[in-house]
Amino acid sequence: MENPEKQENIQLENNSPSGEDRPEESFKTMVAFALSTGLFVGKIPIAPGTIGTLVGIFPILIYWTKGGQYQLINQISITMAVFLIGIWASTVVVETFKDKDPDYVVIDEIAGYMVAMIGFTPTWQHLLMAFVIFRFFDILKPPPIRYFERLPSGLGVMADDIVAGIYTWVVMFVLVKFFGL
Repeated sequence: MENPEKQENIQLENNSPSGEDRPEESFKTMVAFALSTGLFVGKIPIAPGTIGTLVGIFPILIYWTKGGQYQLINQISITMAVFLIGIWASTVVVETFKDKDPDYVVIDEIAGYMVAMIGFTPTWQHLLMAFVIFRFFDILKPPPIRYFERLPSGLGVMADDIVAGIYTWVVMFVLVKFFGL
């Protein structure tokens, strides 16, 4: 859930044990910060999680219809890549800035939304349905979603949104398969 009071200016800081500048650590932190914030979209002060979820539309529109007979494998592979990159980037950010699940980290919303759209054609109706349902589950966090937040570091940041994406996928499947939406 977004907490505007928690938004703050983040300064990339030096956490090296020796206190010396270590360019490779700074670069790693900057890359992780850029990726975890959805290329800084998470720094938008109003509703970063909601706006971050919208960033997920771009990879869906770009990649979801590619791959011919391997389209589903393509969707799963891209989503897994975002998930794994998200664990790494979120871990770096969480450990660097000592914040368990910062609001400005939105790669989890991007990955969760992508999970929700696996196997669905990216029509505006499906994108909108998945968006609304995903945000509902992500904000409300019905059981056991909240449990997954307790996992350590970047895994905890990512896992609850993946489970919210799975919940969304199930609801989407029912709506599309049985109600033709």
